[in-house]
Amino acid sequence: MKVIKMAKKLKVCAVALALTMALAGCTALANSSGQTGTISVTGVEQLSVTDKDNDTSYDESEAETITFTDSTGTVKITKAGTYIITGSTSDGMIIVEAGEEDDVHLILRDATITSSTSAAIYIISCDETYITLEGTNTLANGGEFKAIDENDIDAVIFSKDDLTINGSGTLNITSPAGHAVVCKDDMVITGGTYNLTAAEDGINTNNSLAITAGTFTVKVSDDAIHTDGLLQVDGGTFDITAAEGMEATYVLINDGDITISASDDGINAGQKSDAYTPTIEINGGNIKINMGQGDTDGLDANGNIIINGGTVDITGQSACDYDGTAQLNGGTLIVNGTQVDSIPNQMMGGGGRGGMGGGMAGGPNANGQMPNFDPSSSGSGQMPQMPDGSNPGRQGFGGRGERFGRNQNQNTANTQQQ
Repeated sequence: MKVIKMAKKLKVCAVALALTMALAGCTALANSSGQTGTISVTGVEQLSVTDKDNDTSYDESEAETITFTDSTGTVKITKAGTYIITGSTSDGMIIVEAGEEDDVHLILRDATITSSTSAAIYIISCDETYITLEGTNTLANGGEFKAIDENDIDAVIFSKDDLTINGSGTLNITSPAGHAVVCKDDMVITGGTYNLTAAEDGINTNNSLAITAGTFTVKVSDDAIHTDGLLQVDGGTFDITAAEGMEATYVLINDGDITISASDDGINAGQKSDAYTPTIEINGGNIKINMGQGDTDGLDANGNIIINGGTVDITGQSACDYDGTAQLNGGTLIVNGTQVDSIPNQMMGGGGRGGMGGGMAGGPNANGQMPNFDPSSSGSGQMPQMPDGSNPGRQGFGGRGERFGRNQNQNTANTQQQ
């Protein structure tokens, strides 16, 4: 059986701000647990994904197998351990309610679980829950969420504590009355194939979300991927159809192939958390955004937009909208088929939503191209030093924001059928 120490995922940067702002790119750091992290050019510390987040191994001889049938009902897991979930049910659920220091490892192996009125997987308490995907798995809600306790369950997977999903299998989720996945703490995805359909969000987390790999097809009515804090994308393939593709206070894209068709904003940075200044930072990847008609933006930040690398290809009436400042330090930015050398701002003209005067008229010209943004109308187009010398990235710390290392509890948990 694996025994791997969990390194701290999120750690406050100990490097002086003046040094980090002087860096030309991302610099590796080692925290006190030996886990390597990085600092972005804005000074925001990136999320560190641990070896355990990537580890899909387990000792099957020591695991407990739970096979669902239509008569199984609710299965409650109360102790640390590894559980192989298989079988099929038209009305059942898994509840994890373990100790604060317990790690629970769920192996979804060709499982089909529908809960008619609640979550298929409901995580009330534990230290960490790891879900490893094997084969093809289907989770669903029947069309309504009814209260079973004081928590407002509104997703097919609903977790109140840290959640990691990994593996090479497939996870299909259908949520006709709410979200597909909700995590009230930190969440990590390091692999798997995801087909998410929901009346609201695809993935919604409170603190932070790190995605390093996976294939995602998301068709939802609201946000495809949403977190209140830092959303970090290090890889993966995304095919998104939603009102908004990705939303967080700080959106950090280092890599990945991302295609977004949005009716509101493609990628949005709004003030969801006081821990960060709203910022979209793109360091790599291939991003293609197709926007709907109307008051829509490809990249929309209530703060800053920073592009250091990668390719961003936006088709729509308004490519970018930012209230702070913008940097195009590298990479390629294409607006309606034409490469541009600065980041346009919808807010710069009278045809936008008002705000700063001068600059660009309110929409595309007669040939459908966005007019070139004139940096002289709004400074150099580069991010100036803040008047108070503050960091445009992280400003404080909200929520738990970190996961502390512990040895995995080797005790086999009891299960109760209700």
